[in-house]
Formats: sequence, C-alpha cells, structure tokens
Amino acid sequence: MKKLIYISSIFFLFSFDVLSQTSIKIDGFFNDWNANINTYIDDSSDAQGIELLDFSVCNDNEYLYIKIRCGSEIDLTEQFFNPAEVMINIDADNNVSTGYSTNNIGSEYGINFFDKKIFDDTDPNMVDTLSLYDLDVIPLPTYSSDEFEIAINRSLFSDTISISIREKIGNDFMPDNGSVFTYIFDNCSSPTITSIDFSKNDPFHLRLMAYNVRANGLIDNNRVDEHRRIFASVNADIITFQECGNTTVNDVLGFLNIIPIYYPHIYTYPSSGNITISKYPSLQSWQVADRIDADLIDLPDSLYETDILILNGHPNCCGNNQARQENFDALIQFIKDAKTVGGVIDLPMNTPISFSGDMNLVGYSEQYYTIVNGTISDTVTFGNGGFPDWDNTPLKDQVAYFNEKNIAYTWDKSNPSAGDFPPGRLDFVFFTNSVMSVDKSFIISTEHMSASLLAQNNLFWNDTKKASDHFPVVVDFVLPTITQTEIK
Repeated sequence: MKKLIYISSIFFLFSFDVLSQTSIKIDGFFNDWNANINTYIDDSSDAQGIELLDFSVCNDNEYLYIKIRCGSEIDLTEQFFNPAEVMINIDADNNVSTGYSTNNIGSEYGINFFDKKIFDDTDPNMVDTLSLYDLDVIPLPTYSSDEFEIAINRSLFSDTISISIREKIGNDFMPDNGSVFTYIFDNCSSPTITSIDFSKNDPFHLRLMAYNVRANGLIDNNRVDEHRRIFASVNADIITFQECGNTTVNDVLGFLNIIPIYYPHIYTYPSSGNITISKYPSLQSWQVADRIDADLIDLPDSLYETDILILNGHPNCCGNNQARQENFDALIQFIKDAKTVGGVIDLPMNTPISFSGDMNLVGYSEQYYTIVNGTISDTVTFGNGGFPDWDNTPLKDQVAYFNEKNIAYTWDKSNPSAGDFPPGRLDFVFFTNSVMSVDKSFIISTEHMSASLLAQNNLFWNDTKKASDHFPVVVDFVLPTITQTEIK
C-alpha cells in the first residue's frame, strides 16, 4: 500500500508492505529485491547527465540495504565512458536541523562512492572524513552496471532515517521536488539462519578451492601458519592458487610438509604466478593466455566417468581493462577450440570445464559477459565467439557466500583509509553446468564466522584477514560417477 505523510510542510511519499519478507543477498544480482520493497521512482528526464531512475530500501538487524538503478551503465568507484559520481546522504537521526543540510535533510553521513570516502557530519563543529569501511559499505557488482546494491552497517542509525541520493555530474537527485524519503527500519529482510559447514555432503563430490594468497603467501613466514590452517580446513581435491610467481615446487612441498593430506601433483606457472595443486595428475597443460593456464586433470577411472579441464586465471588488475579483455577473449577461443576437432586441444565431448581464480573484474562489465556468454571483443585476433558450455549455453557463475552471512565479496583492503576501494567480488568459479552441477559452495572469511564454526575447523578469527587480502572460494562439484550416471 502507499502512504502520504505530511510533516513540517514537506510531503513524504514512499511505498511499503510490512508483511513482505525477503532475504537480501549482497552479490551484485537483484532477483531477491521483490516488488513490495520500499521504492522511490524518480523523474526519468530531469538530469543533465546520468539519469537516476529509482532506489529501493530494505534492512535486517545488521545492515541497511539500498539498491540504485540508473538509466545508463556506470562505474561507481572509477572513471568510465559514462561519467558519474554517485553520493548517498543519510540523515541518521531523522532530524533536519542536525548534520549537513542537503536536499531537505540533515545528513550525518555522506557516502561518496567515486572518491571512496564518507563525510561524517555528526559533530556540528567539525567534518570528519572516514573510509567506506568505517560504515562497512559493500557495493556490488564490482564491475560497471546500470544497477547496484549496497549494504551499510546500521549500528550508528536510529530506527527512522531519511535518505537522499545524488548523481553529482548531472545534478540528479532522488527524491526531488522538495520531497523527503523517510525510512523506518522494519527488518523486511531476514538474515540467513543456516550455517554452511565445511564438510562434503558426498565423498564423490570433487572439491575445488580458488585462492589468491597475496604476494607468495605460501612462503611468507609471517603468514604461512594461517595459510596452512585454511588449506587443511578445506581438504580440497584441486586448488587453484594465484600470486605465486616466486613460489617453486619445492616451496609448495615445504608448505605441505606438515599437512596430513596427500597432494602429489603440483603444477607451477611462474609467468602468470598461478599454481594448480591436485590429488590427481594432469594429463596435459596449456598456457591459454599470459595470465591463464589450463590442466586436464585425470580423475580416477574407478570413480568418475570423465576427466575435468581446470583453468586457473589471474588477469591484470585495476585499470587495465584491455589486457583483461584480451585474456578472456583468449579463454573463449581456447574453450571453443577444446569443443571442436583440431587446433591445440581436443576434449572428449561433455568433458566438464571449470575456470577459477582472481578475475580482477573491477572495470567494464563486458569482460564478465565475455566469460559467461563467450562474446569475444577482438574477433580479428581471437575469432568469433559463442556460448562456452557444451550445449551452447552460458557458463554458470557459481555465486558463493560467507558461511554464515548472505554476502559474496571476496576481497577487501587491509588497514583501509579514506580513498581505498570498498570490498569487491573479484574471485570467481565459472563452470559448464550442462555436464556437472554444484552441491555446496562458500567463501571463507574467518572474521565473519562464529566461534563454534571456527573451532570446528581449527581456525582463528583473523586467519583470512592476516593470510591475504582475498578470501578462498570453495565449490563442491557433482560429476558423473561410475555408480551414478545422472547429475544430481
């Protein structure tokens, strides 16, 4: 239903349904935002640049959730060919006479995404500048989009707040025309109550872990104990590591020497910095691109009906969109070659394929859709693209979450300050879901785990924070076995 509220000569128009219940997942996808969630719809022709179309608001007992939709694709935190600077102002005490006066509210916190900082106006005598981490601001997706969802820790907010959103370059406001969007916290989102444990549900499931260990973390004496605990807790069958350019086979053997799990097969790729470790041997290896490597893993014939192609990737970071696009173009060219007779690789039909690692998807969304849909950009060099799965459909992006929270970011900044990038989803596992499926997946972030889950897995609360700036992504694949010919 809609309510029209009149306070101090200002009209407040917003929609809500107190009976509506959903579970917002911060993952960069939006099908969990149902039509009953509080939404403000803006004039679609009132900007001098990027149009703000609407925003929706929800919350649970820990986070305020805001979803923003724009008329064009933008990048929240970096330069883009559609320039945009989005800012969210929050009147945390719902008092127009306190905080910074803007768009008919008194803003205590101004979240500036492009400059990656928060203006703290709670003290009338001084404006403080905070990092996005001070309010636990999590915006996804990390690549460009026309839609974003944002989690903000609500602990400093009263139960009633007012929200203003502005795109600074085009000077578009939501709300506008003198109205104010007031939000009453009603816990319209129910947080997850099911913890994802570390155990496999079936011993025949093939467990993959993808992990950027940051700057040869497996041989850093200041972090190796944390890495060993994380590694042992997962008991993966195959591991794709990144940032291991100076880590040798002997180094890996030294890392493994006190871990009671046998990994006889170690494949190092110094030029890319990737390492693939496996309980099973590789039949053949390939360099797909300068930052992507591949191994055809020989799974036991006594257990599985098929082998699996494991692609390990770590394309260039940050603003190097062109290099990342070239890597993903080469990826699709390689998969297309693998599915057809001739070229550098011929796979038996319906061989499962997994592509995992730190993808650094922080720029143009085109790169993400090249991986998923096979849309090659440079067709002169890499040929025409095509859907990568065996049935000519997209690859599946396995969206994993923290074990005890509906949050999907895999990287955050160590010791952050104002100007640092917010948490992002950089690490991915893509796979051919026409020939295999996933039973379980999770992201290991020990600082977001309960004491009981940490104790069950012999982990400490700061293990992942100390070990790397990335988190491990764990996926249990369901493959055709000799006793089970149908995928679960």
